[in-house]
Amino acid sequence: MINLRFPDYEFSKILGWSNSRYDLFCSCKRKYLYSYYSKSFSNLEAKIKELKELTSVALETGNLYHDIMEIFLERLQKSDSPIDKEKLFKHIDGLCESKLSRKTFIEIYYATANVDFAQICEKVKSYVEIFLKSPIFEWIKSIEMDERKLWLVEAGSKMNGKKYFGETRIGGLKAYCKMDFIFIKDKKIYIVDWKTGQKDENKHAKQLLGYAAAAKGLSSEIMASEIFPKSVYVNGNYDELNLEITDEKLVDFAETVARETKEMQGFCLNIEENAPLPVENFHKCEKIKFCQMCEFQELCKK
Repeated sequence: MINLRFPDYEFSKILGWSNSRYDLFCSCKRKYLYSYYSKSFSNLEAKIKELKELTSVALETGNLYHDIMEIFLERLQKSDSPIDKEKLFKHIDGLCESKLSRKTFIEIYYATANVDFAQICEKVKSYVEIFLKSPIFEWIKSIEMDERKLWLVEAGSKMNGKKYFGETRIGGLKAYCKMDFIFIKDKKIYIVDWKTGQKDENKHAKQLLGYAAAAKGLSSEIMASEIFPKSVYVNGNYDELNLEITDEKLVDFAETVARETKEMQGFCLNIEENAPLPVENFHKCEKIKFCQMCEFQELCKK
């Protein structure tokens, strides 16, 4: 039997690559600085922390769907009984009300739009409805109960009683690749990434490569060709993005991680301590649409 185990890594301050971190680094250096180096602003640290807590309608809709899928899959691990959709949707209503009422939205904070909690909840339920009618749900239901015990939902976030943040090593470099759902079937590893936004094949294929690289490091018994990552889209219509994994692709990806890590480290004053250069080296983004949905726009306008 193949076992997946997430290793414990000793704490280090050195920068850890992630797909989302590099995307932000490319999009806006100033937002990147505020997001990852708030402690370097002794006079603004409290304000930056407050602004980092802001969320958006799109982000919270996706978060809620991920929360529902985590609860739903953990339920399937324990029971094979039919899904009571009415009960499930009532639970979604309660979860949405509870979680949304505790959030502060960018749209409200900066007075750019109204936020309708009921509308968010209905959208989440529409995503769940699409999932319940999808081929992947039928496939998941076909998995034997004994095999479901090996599912890792939110990629082992509760494994061994410890919080798992997705830390891994790619080409020997520190990286973060936290997967939504990973399991073994027929001696193969399957990885599922839930998507509530629009399909972006280039961006999402890169994410899937990261997950595959992380999964490859979990077991010496698994070959690259035995790893099957996919993005599953539920926004409007059901769709999938499946990626074939080869050793060559993983080698190329490790080189990409090394190059992008070096780029980000180029903005470090001290690489080992992961200390950033002075703020003037981190230029502000000039894209209006990007800035309008940035939680830190208040700081940039000062």
